[in-house]
Amino acid sequence: MKKVIVILLLLALLSYVFINFVFKKESDELKIAEAYIDGFFKLYETGVDYMEQGLQLQADYAYGWAAASISSMRYCTDCLLYLKGEGETLEDVVGGRRDNWDEIASLNYASPYPYFFEGLVYHIQDKQDEAASCYEKAIVNPSFNPEYDESLTVLAAMSVDELTFVKKRLTYIEDQIYAAYSPPQVSYMRSHMGFDDKYLRTLARETLEIDETNYQGALRHYQAALAVNPFDGDNFVGCALMYFHMNQTDKAVFFVLMFGINEGLFVDTEHQGLNRIADVFNKEEFK
Repeated sequence: MKKVIVILLLLALLSYVFINFVFKKESDELKIAEAYIDGFFKLYETGVDYMEQGLQLQADYAYGWAAASISSMRYCTDCLLYLKGEGETLEDVVGGRRDNWDEIASLNYASPYPYFFEGLVYHIQDKQDEAASCYEKAIVNPSFNPEYDESLTVLAAMSVDELTFVKKRLTYIEDQIYAAYSPPQVSYMRSHMGFDDKYLRTLARETLEIDETNYQGALRHYQAALAVNPFDGDNFVGCALMYFHMNQTDKAVFFVLMFGINEGLFVDTEHQGLNRIADVFNKEEFK
């Protein structure tokens, strides 16, 4: 075991020397990329913390945010490597990992980075209209800060060796995320406003205004709102009420008890709707 540790330490030291030798002129670019990678990894670690506290929805939110950001940055890196002549096809470079922008974004629509990295690839391909559209959609999301986040365009200036190094870091973290997290199938369409739970709740209410019995349609919007913000009690209440109206009492009860009361009140302790629901269930329980 000690020999293995020594070998690993030597390999780490040699890697450090090699990286500093090869990339010393581009160290600023690598530092920017690594700072963002570290930030995305911290979101994964936040997911681990939530999971240890038994907060499933909040853990999925953090895992999904990290996954959408890391996978979009990795796919952008793959595209740049291919455009620089690596691989016979883009599929060769991707190597079976996620390679669809909509699918990657659906891991958590709260992340603005899939739109940004998609735009960067279009920009490098000189598809400026498509690039501008993606950049505009990224900027709409308040989680995107143009003053700082546009520094990620340094990826386009990196050499093949640098991009390969960045990709290795990204794929390593990707593997960690997907080992801990199995992304759900998402049928909700990608939209530049998909990050905004208030907007999604408005869509739910408008759905019911058009057809007051279309609870299933409204539920889709409430579920999307909950996925991008499992910290607001309104999103829990919206989902629970739709299940009740659909006469799916068992599912509604399970949702309220498992998520609404346990997790919803944990993250939004003063929410009046959740507290009223909790009072009703507590009274029923002690009858």
